[in-house]
Amino acid sequence: MQSAKTGVQFAAIFAFGSRQRVFRAKRWVKGVDMCHSSKQFFAVLCLLAPAFTSQTTSAQSVWQKMKEAAKQQACRNGDQKACQDLAQHGQQQPGQQQPQQPGQKPSQPGQRQQPGQATDNSGPITPPPGTKIEQAVLAPVAQGASYVVSSTGIHVATLSHSGSRQVVIYDGVEGPKFDQIFPEGTNFGVVFSPDGNRYAYCGQSGNQYVVMVDGKELARSSDSIGGVFSAFNCTLGFTSNSKHVYYTTTAGSDSNHTVTRFVFDGKASPPGAPSDMRQYIFSPDGDHFAYIWYDPSPNSQRSLLIVDGKPAPYLSGSPQWSADSQHLYTKRSARVPGSTTGQATEVLLDGKPIIRTDIDVTLYIPPVGDMVVALVRKSAGRGAQSEFFVIGGKMVPGSELVGDGSGIGKVIFSPDGKHYAAQYTNANQRSFVFADGKKGLEYAKVGFVGSGPNMTIPEAFTADSSKVVYIGTNSGSAFSQYLVIGDEESDELRNASETVFSPVGSHVATIGPGEVIVDGKTILKLNGVDPQSHQTHGLMWSPDGNHFAVVGHQHDGPVLYLDGEGQSKYWVLDPRAGVTQAPFIFSPDSKHLAYFCVPANPAGGNAFGICLDGKNESLPASNYANLTFTPDSKHLFWAGSDPSGRFRLYLDGKPVLDAGIGGANVFTDKTWQMGPDGTLAILVQDDTSLKRVRITPSQ
Repeated sequence: MQSAKTGVQFAAIFAFGSRQRVFRAKRWVKGVDMCHSSKQFFAVLCLLAPAFTSQTTSAQSVWQKMKEAAKQQACRNGDQKACQDLAQHGQQQPGQQQPQQPGQKPSQPGQRQQPGQATDNSGPITPPPGTKIEQAVLAPVAQGASYVVSSTGIHVATLSHSGSRQVVIYDGVEGPKFDQIFPEGTNFGVVFSPDGNRYAYCGQSGNQYVVMVDGKELARSSDSIGGVFSAFNCTLGFTSNSKHVYYTTTAGSDSNHTVTRFVFDGKASPPGAPSDMRQYIFSPDGDHFAYIWYDPSPNSQRSLLIVDGKPAPYLSGSPQWSADSQHLYTKRSARVPGSTTGQATEVLLDGKPIIRTDIDVTLYIPPVGDMVVALVRKSAGRGAQSEFFVIGGKMVPGSELVGDGSGIGKVIFSPDGKHYAAQYTNANQRSFVFADGKKGLEYAKVGFVGSGPNMTIPEAFTADSSKVVYIGTNSGSAFSQYLVIGDEESDELRNASETVFSPVGSHVATIGPGEVIVDGKTILKLNGVDPQSHQTHGLMWSPDGNHFAVVGHQHDGPVLYLDGEGQSKYWVLDPRAGVTQAPFIFSPDSKHLAYFCVPANPAGGNAFGICLDGKNESLPASNYANLTFTPDSKHLFWAGSDPSGRFRLYLDGKPVLDAGIGGANVFTDKTWQMGPDGTLAILVQDDTSLKRVRITPSQ
């Protein structure tokens, strides 16, 4: 296959429907390979993976594997033509080495599957050659037991009983017996580290409580409140890098007072630490911490700044770590003789004053980089106040606001930490965005957008950090909206409901009823649809940022639109009906698009199937979910059920695992995890236990 670069537009081949369709995308997509050959139907060209012969299973495309699996199932059901095709290509016919399963009905002589007819889903498990399956029992299923699953790694902690005592079972290994296990937040008592590989809990044993970390005793104490032990005696957590464990412990100092100590990696501070965990400030790298200690002695007003367990040589409060975790910003009040108030607020960097004002300072620190934006408030005479930004010790020109009713709102940063933007409201109650020292257009209202469904993810810069993105409203009507990308307004929006940034580059797409606007220009407008009742949802960019897809509900059914082109032969099965977690998925290499579907043509009946790169393969009528590509884009997993309702896992069209219960066949992120090596880990349940199963496809 030959390819060449084009700077303004591209041609891409997707075989959707019964014929090959070549479409040209808009000029907003740049730098994509152009495919010159388009002669072979269903050839995997340009955006599709190379096709290989069926004799080399490890090198087959996802589609070929699915087709082979379908033929084997059809042959098993008595389709002689399918059996002949398998034999012609040197494939083992199903049943040659597979004994008939108990209860399985033998196929009738001459019986053939009709086109579009659902295949039998009751056949034996036939994993593709080279598939590796590992199972581990993590917990027994017991009445009254409680479970918590790690966010990564699929580790399970179970609160159960051993006689009259409580025990924690971690990945099938029972821990020591305790009189009680203390609860931790919403969990019954176990806290997992962010990477999912460590765990901790606290339990009472006699007149002491014991801190257990990774199955071993870290510490024990007799601290209690009036002789009573509870969760207040041991509030646990891990730092962001999962290296350090910490907890607070509260005990009664007398009949009317309690005191708290902070314990970091088993080392306890003196009494006087905060009892509220929100008052502890941990560095981004997870290796440092700071908090304000208060002397618990009666009538004492003494306080200290504690940094990494030691008192700082200066008095200050409100600690904030720098993005690189190497510096600490704090604030304090300072006496200023002769001033209006006699007081001032100082900002300190590692104990040295860098900013002073008579009202207040708010620091905004990005997650990366060395930029720090200080919002300074000072008196402006006659009861008024002035607000402005200070960066690098200098006031930002044009950033100042003075007057009643004006103010500076939310401040955000670009992903690289080198750019900032803020919402402004002036004395006339007009709003605008101030970004990198430049004022934008005024509107009745402005708001930063997020990325994803209902714009709930707080992103407002493009992925490459080049442009800030926000919505400006010119009146009280939702139909007078404009998406502003950098300095440019979009076409007028119709009540924008979803805005998504491409994962790379500077593309941004917004959807409203019946329309999609990409980079400010209307790419898709569905005609003949009432925009007040029309639904357009599921907007998604491909991982390389060169393609977008969305589901549009026409009068007759939901249609997938790829780069603005409707794939109208098949309807997308709506994920909100519980079929899958997303309406469709792109493969990690951006060369494939898959979704569960049914024929749009009524003559096709209700032939449920899976659409992969525009081609359809019928599936047995069932509940399917969790359509997932492996990271190398060579394999496709999904979950379903057999006729008895038992969970069944599929790999490239072949059933590879049966289990009793599989979360109603719809798995959450915690119970369905794809590893970087292509191993899928899932949590399943049978009549006696919870099991972690890892399935690794052949390479």
